[in-house]
Amino acid sequence: MRVSFDRRRWPLSLGVGLALLLGSSAASAAGFDTPILYTARHQGMGGAAIAYVDDPSAAFHNPAGLQGVRGLAFLGDATVLLAHVTGSPASTASASGIQSQLIVAPLFLAGAAYRIQSWLTAGIAVFPAASGGAEYEYAVPDSEIYQTNSTTIVFYEATPLISLNVPEDMLLPGRLSFGFGYRATLATFEREQGERENPRALNLDLSGNDFKGFRAGMQYRAGKWFSIGAVYRNKIEVNTRADDATVLGMPATHVELPFILPAQFGAGIRSDYDRLGVAFDAVYSFQSQNERTVLSGTVAGMPAAIPNVFDWRDAFTLRFGFEFRLGPSEELPIRVGYVYDETVSSRAYPSAFATPPSPTRTFTLGGGYDTGTWELNLALALRSGSTEVDPEEIAPPQTCPTCGFSGEYAITTTGLYLDFSTDIEL
Repeated sequence: MRVSFDRRRWPLSLGVGLALLLGSSAASAAGFDTPILYTARHQGMGGAAIAYVDDPSAAFHNPAGLQGVRGLAFLGDATVLLAHVTGSPASTASASGIQSQLIVAPLFLAGAAYRIQSWLTAGIAVFPAASGGAEYEYAVPDSEIYQTNSTTIVFYEATPLISLNVPEDMLLPGRLSFGFGYRATLATFEREQGERENPRALNLDLSGNDFKGFRAGMQYRAGKWFSIGAVYRNKIEVNTRADDATVLGMPATHVELPFILPAQFGAGIRSDYDRLGVAFDAVYSFQSQNERTVLSGTVAGMPAAIPNVFDWRDAFTLRFGFEFRLGPSEELPIRVGYVYDETVSSRAYPSAFATPPSPTRTFTLGGGYDTGTWELNLALALRSGSTEVDPEEIAPPQTCPTCGFSGEYAITTTGLYLDFSTDIEL
């Protein structure tokens, strides 16, 4: 198919073309954060972990949890998320309220920790901290041509961390610790749109990094029967870039698009009695820090800058979990959990690549085998949320040329988890 351009209309054409880049506001769950991570052990209890995490996944949940490491600890978690997103990526009837292709997202967490002294534990972990995206296929009106429209974004994180372990019963009866983790983040962003067999309307592959992130936490264990914890994550902004890209079949250069992973504050509590354990976490995400961003670039020698409206709002994620331990040594835990995410995204500015502008709910189930020295866990998570966005709720197109259109918006996700960990006293 031949495409011609009128030089006098290039600014308008470039603006529309670059706007397509920003129709990619991919997100998961509470914004860019994926609410059903990590690990199999914790996901079985709805992901509640802040108060009692005691392995290298403390890098993700609460750095102060490293106080629970007895000697030399290793952990590996493999996660697969299978998802469908429903949205309206274009104004045509063929793209209204349609379901995406199956999303298969393999994720992982690998970490290690060592108790250097009774008062000091150090560790490191690597994992995808957030991710999102979807791929749609739909027919061009009055033709047999099919369009592909896809987005993928992943935030990878490497976190060295330490916990300072106050001597037992020194300040409070029980064990108290304070932890700190340094977050080095790499973000990758891919965007593709055009004819299914040859998508040249848009081809974009951006990446960027940030080295200003941290997590800080506290964990207090009054004994087996009671523990509490708190953790804070600061806001980071990753400016993704590409030297070369393709827009409207033309070469583009010096393309930049920033992404914000907002600040979070979480607190948790856990109580155990006999063979039963109960845990609860509440995490508040400052998602209103994602208000709008600007994509900039040069196409055919002409600069352009296009705003992208998020208009997200702050929200809670609430996690509940129960554990019952079977076996003569309580080595066979059975776990169930529930996660509730408040609405984050905007009904006036929806995205076909984001979580729907509605609450989402997750039910989890898990189990494991714990020998005391090594532990194996499995978990399953089922998450869903949906809503209908009416035409009168959509903001005028000129205010956000990159946003979705009216129609059904939904997400369904199945999470599969497997982890193995060891903690060897030295």
